[in-house]
Amino acid sequence: MKFIQLTSIFLLIALADSNTLSAQLFIDNAQFFIQPGASVTVQGDVTSNTDIQGTGKIILKGAANQNINMGGFTIPNLEMDNAANVTLTGNLKVGSSLLFTNGKILLDNFNFIIDAATTITGAGDNKFLETNGTGFAQRNIGNAAASNQLIPVGVGIRYAPITLTHTGGVYSSALLSAQAKSGKSPNSHPRVESYTNIYWPLSSTGITGGTFTGTGTYPADGAPGFTGTETDIRGMSFNGTDWSLIGEGHNYTTNTVSAQLSSNSGQILGMNRFVLMNSKVLLQGANPVSGIMNDALRTTPNVIPTTEPYRGAPYNFATLNGGVQEVASASVFNDLGNNNNIVDWVYLELRNNVTTGTVLLETRSALLQKDGDIVDIDGISPLYFKNQDPGDFTVTVRHRNHMAISTNNVAGSYKNLSLSSLTPSLNFSSPSTNVLGVANTNYAQIGGFNMMYAGNANGVLGAPSQRVSYSGSGNDATYILGTLLGGNAGSSIGTVASPVYHWGDVNFNRRVTYSGSGNDASFILSTPLGSSASSIKQEVKPL
Repeated sequence: MKFIQLTSIFLLIALADSNTLSAQLFIDNAQFFIQPGASVTVQGDVTSNTDIQGTGKIILKGAANQNINMGGFTIPNLEMDNAANVTLTGNLKVGSSLLFTNGKILLDNFNFIIDAATTITGAGDNKFLETNGTGFAQRNIGNAAASNQLIPVGVGIRYAPITLTHTGGVYSSALLSAQAKSGKSPNSHPRVESYTNIYWPLSSTGITGGTFTGTGTYPADGAPGFTGTETDIRGMSFNGTDWSLIGEGHNYTTNTVSAQLSSNSGQILGMNRFVLMNSKVLLQGANPVSGIMNDALRTTPNVIPTTEPYRGAPYNFATLNGGVQEVASASVFNDLGNNNNIVDWVYLELRNNVTTGTVLLETRSALLQKDGDIVDIDGISPLYFKNQDPGDFTVTVRHRNHMAISTNNVAGSYKNLSLSSLTPSLNFSSPSTNVLGVANTNYAQIGGFNMMYAGNANGVLGAPSQRVSYSGSGNDATYILGTLLGGNAGSSIGTVASPVYHWGDVNFNRRVTYSGSGNDASFILSTPLGSSASSIKQEVKPL
């Protein structure tokens, strides 16, 4: 292809009408001056190692994709009019005006810099800056705060601009930078259900302190738009570690979400509200030693069901916010070779923070790791409660054959839950945790650890059977013998060769027995009841 090369000369474009360069424009240490009212239409590539001078305009109007490499230097006025798009091969700065007539400018791995006072017109679907690589679209705000700085970005064919505001800082050659990326943020919790299908990575440089906010616009309909229920979506920010609702704003009419960054970089996204809970609990039946339980139920062959057992028969736990049973991938129960191996399913009840804690807000089934971490059904993530605002809650952990354990529901003892995945753990296993009930009566306290009492073999019968007993009416040992084993003390449910997952297996050895080595009746007497046949351990919950 032919090209016009300007080297160490001065070229004045002084005509009031347009000049068309059908070839490439290459400026090498030359002064290229476009007078007011004049324009230069380029149909090939543009390369320059110096600023273009004057107040005239460069029009990019090729029939095929054009490349432009300004090496970070300035085009005062730029019009984009190429339906086949333009690709940056170097950084570019626009000083006065940016007009979109046709096509997109693809940034690849380079930055497109727009001065704070630059006017931007014509942007829309198929007419915007596409941050398809590592490059950012940037506003140069210099040495002062700036408000509502438009960044004309989009994804695919859809325009998804964001406006940025930074106030109250100390500014020195400051830049506000943004990208638009397709899909749900990869930092989102896997349980998030409603979200904009665009998120905006942001950053700022040359700024100390102050407040950095952004308002992103997602398409009203069609791809990429949003997923789930739009009215559940709120504006959130992500600082690289945690999500935040600070500065939250949303408008379903204008399809905008707003949020404030807590640092000089992060993301803005529309997403449904939630709170996360990092917590620990120990099951006495899994024989904890120094805070580590055994994972016998998971060992080959794994008997833990991939579908949680608490909704429906035989347990019929009270549920809220969805009655569909939760399902984990079979791979979650693989041997990880560490304390993240799964021990069993547990059940969480989230209640309000009034003195009685009686209002049940949400229930979740979750997985329990060997070290006591309660995790979501992916076996890794903090436990997620959908559409809850950060605040104080009463939390109860339940299990199919253990006594429940709860946070104390008195003023000053509630658990604060937030969007932060690093919220200090609610550690039910620590004696310093304010747990409802009395240690050694409503929950075990052994070897410096709290744990949920095992032995509730007849818990499937429901209240008032939420207790552990060895003698008297409705005791667990008699239930194992009479109901589960049909009165035959020598029989069993499951064997070493054919293990089972059963609520009567209170010592987690994968079978239910009344006599012989490792039988469940003897375990009830010796472990939760401390060999006192008349002892009773009673469950205490906020209800």
